[in-house]
Amino acid sequence: MRRDVFFTPHFAMFWFRQLERDPGGLGENVVGTVADAGQPDRNGRSHSPRGDGGMVAVLDILNVGAHAHGCHSDENALSGTANSMDQFSSYPAEMASVLSKQWESRGFPSDLLPPNASLVSLLDVCYQASLLREEDSPVRCRVIYASRTHLQSVTTEQPRPHVLSFSEPATLSPHNLRKLYAAADFYRAALAVTTDDDGTLVIWGLVVTGTEWVNRVEGSRFDGVSLPPNLVVHAIRPGHLVASSGYLRVLETNQGQLLIDGFDPFRSTWISSRFANVREELLRRVPDEQVSEAGETRVCESFVRDLAQSVVRRVLRLVRNRRHGGLMVVLPNGAHDDGTCEQWLRFRVQFQSDDSTLLYREMMQRLMARALAVATTRQLAVLTWSDYQQFRDAELRRLDDQLIDFSHFLADMMTVDGALILDHSFRLIGFGGEILGDTPVQNIHRATDIEGHQTVVEPADSAGTRHRSAYRLINGLNRAIAVVVSQDGDVRFVAHHNGQLTYWPYLP
Repeated sequence: MRRDVFFTPHFAMFWFRQLERDPGGLGENVVGTVADAGQPDRNGRSHSPRGDGGMVAVLDILNVGAHAHGCHSDENALSGTANSMDQFSSYPAEMASVLSKQWESRGFPSDLLPPNASLVSLLDVCYQASLLREEDSPVRCRVIYASRTHLQSVTTEQPRPHVLSFSEPATLSPHNLRKLYAAADFYRAALAVTTDDDGTLVIWGLVVTGTEWVNRVEGSRFDGVSLPPNLVVHAIRPGHLVASSGYLRVLETNQGQLLIDGFDPFRSTWISSRFANVREELLRRVPDEQVSEAGETRVCESFVRDLAQSVVRRVLRLVRNRRHGGLMVVLPNGAHDDGTCEQWLRFRVQFQSDDSTLLYREMMQRLMARALAVATTRQLAVLTWSDYQQFRDAELRRLDDQLIDFSHFLADMMTVDGALILDHSFRLIGFGGEILGDTPVQNIHRATDIEGHQTVVEPADSAGTRHRSAYRLINGLNRAIAVVVSQDGDVRFVAHHNGQLTYWPYLP
């Protein structure tokens, strides 16, 4: 299989820069921020994350399963996730091949993909462009493969994107993407690409989507512009592409690794079980008069889970995009007044432990009460997250906006040097927390499935200072959970699980 298409001067420069950062080899800096289950050894083979200790080919893919969402299976609830993760070094030809197979298996229309040669070229150009910078800003863009005629012919009940055509199409190239991406802000518009009569890929216009699509991806309520199920390629950061059908992700390539599904610890049962008591308490706190008016309508427990997680997901996205890094620690309930904080943390700012620190929980309760009222008027038996996403209600929209603002507030505190500290009941304890203790952690287990049943041991000192601080804290406070965001956008969940210190990559 040809790989020379992928190796360009831009690509070579990327590797030389990595080599400058890591004179001893490219391994840690290139794939260390993603679970490198498929990273080759010195003999060119790839270590399998399986418990049998065997070896797998670099192009091995582990089949991924479906997941259930609380009360019932719900494909629309938040983002999808794989139950296990395997990866392989990828090039545009391999990525195009896997994308075509995944596209077909997901039932998306095959005529919405370009011919194979054009698909390889499209992915190659987007990858190269992601490695470039324009006036010291990295190239971040979305590219949709669709003709103007097709976009205008799509029928939908939701608003359609506004389409602007260029008088003269531009050839699709890394250089042209670099020059045009600023006009198509990543969150507001996409560059429209199609194949001309000569079979050449050209950029023919702008597709203005607005910013509401971000809420759809994060799992919040979506009331924005619809996209047809055409191929959309997101160039997120250097070497990091996401291919989707409209808003539905199909696969992702990140730091030379190809993922046919996400790896999302939020969807695990172990995280859900740690917050079970909190969910039960929130359900009990729904006002009695609201419950009596609801009659037979009840709130699905998974709705509470997905509501709380949607806020944290947005916080993580905000911190990742700021390229600063951050640390969030969730302590056991009561840690704010039982001496735990004094033993383990030195705060830049610690809040007085009054009701004002329970703002997160109070906003969730108000939103749950209003959502239950709307569900009751619609005579729903169960209020699910999927139902909530479809509601069109002015009061819910106002409460939604408050949660979005609160997410930005949490992200602001999280980017202060030190840790943002909450407890399991979503109480704000403080920020700028310095983790105390000098007991070193020698090793940590990297989970290769979201439940942490299979792990690979890694030296703890292979990570940065922020990570090692989180490891020390969780190793001493086994019931706490830490979420670490690196400056390069890597996110890890850290917990003491199955009797061992473990981390999970976060690839939603």
